[in-house]
Amino acid sequence: MTRQRQPAKLPPICLLPIEDLICAALFAFFATQGAIPGIAPAQSLEMTASAPSGLTTIGGMASQAITYTLILVLVLRRPRLLSRLVLALPWASLLALLAIASAAWSLDSLLTLRRALPFALAGLFGLHFAARYSPARQFAILRFAMIVLALATIAIVVLAPSIGLDHSAGHATDWQGVFTQKNACGRIMVLATTVILFGESHHLTRPTCLLSLALFLFVLVMSGSRGAWLIEAALLVVWLMLALACRTGPRVRFIVAIAVPFATLALAIALFLTFPYLATILGRDPTLSGRTTIWAQVAQFIVHRPLLGYGYDAFWQGMRGPSLQVAASVHFIVAHAHNGLFEIALELGIVGLTLFLFSWLRAWRKLWPLWQRGQIDRIAWPIAIIVLIALYDLDENTLLIYNGLFWILYVSALATIELAARPALIEVPTRAPCPSLAHFLASFAARKAAFQQHFPQAAP
Repeated sequence: MTRQRQPAKLPPICLLPIEDLICAALFAFFATQGAIPGIAPAQSLEMTASAPSGLTTIGGMASQAITYTLILVLVLRRPRLLSRLVLALPWASLLALLAIASAAWSLDSLLTLRRALPFALAGLFGLHFAARYSPARQFAILRFAMIVLALATIAIVVLAPSIGLDHSAGHATDWQGVFTQKNACGRIMVLATTVILFGESHHLTRPTCLLSLALFLFVLVMSGSRGAWLIEAALLVVWLMLALACRTGPRVRFIVAIAVPFATLALAIALFLTFPYLATILGRDPTLSGRTTIWAQVAQFIVHRPLLGYGYDAFWQGMRGPSLQVAASVHFIVAHAHNGLFEIALELGIVGLTLFLFSWLRAWRKLWPLWQRGQIDRIAWPIAIIVLIALYDLDENTLLIYNGLFWILYVSALATIELAARPALIEVPTRAPCPSLAHFLASFAARKAAFQQHFPQAAP
């Protein structure tokens, strides 16, 4: 996306090493929230047409054990580097620790602890991904995972439409594929196009990238997720803005950086004030399919426990506990607050919300010098991720989802920003290896030859 640096050569997908393939498999697992058809853990499903069974429980436990064992193996290979990166991401690290600590005051302490520990471990996997791989390899791994998911979605729709098509009323022709529902399918396909546009824009003229982009857009359209279509359009605007910034000077980039937030805020306020009229004109539900009712109910519960919330992933328990009141208000079971900021405040209180906002604002502060210097190619991908999370969390919850992908990508993006701003973080001193016997003998022979050259009379 810039003229200043030569694009790195992408490793061929077919030649990805075993470790890279493991990372791709992990990304595919988190993209589907662990919802492997037939053995998905019931709690990972946003929407399902079947009741949980013994197989789902056993399969869910096995998939969790395998996934997080692999993550442990990966992150323990570079503990010193990861420890430095954890300290470089103070607010995100504290957010993960708060999720674990919330078991002390959670509505369901055991459930919170069982899910908060994997949540923190998934964040470490995001750190490992940012520190271990070059940008070119990161995008190759992500593209491979997204291609597999898109092709698997097409295959399951064709071969098993009872699983591949969405189960909700009025959406029988929309694709959910290997995902939990059509909106999840659309969300991951938006991410897949983001990998191509923001991560591999240098290679957009290559047939493989063009075919990948066409594949992702096709599945995105077939998902029928209107929200995903709108976010895709917004990301295209961001991509064009970054492409323009690559070809302008510091003054224009400064103006763009100041004007875009104000324009976005003004547009958001205008949409908020005129939304009931726009919804009527467009024939849409002014309550956003019950979301406004959910937000009103959630706000009341946040007021009851404002400081630390109800515990990580402990509030939404279907027809049990306080979530029953929300379900009774909207006449269907609610799985999350349908707003990322509300969800954080509900689970981890104002303290958790503050930690997240500090991490988000710190990312923009670290990006600012790189933006001024015109290093757009180094920051395009993390910008896309934090913008994508902000857009999706307007009416969804992407960050605190158990087994979710966006928390990993968010942590990875924060680490990428820190590494771009402070390259010395990657330079971890290592202990000098113990010299071998051959090395010692060679060194001794070289020293002896040098001594005889300077003092030939000492030679026997």
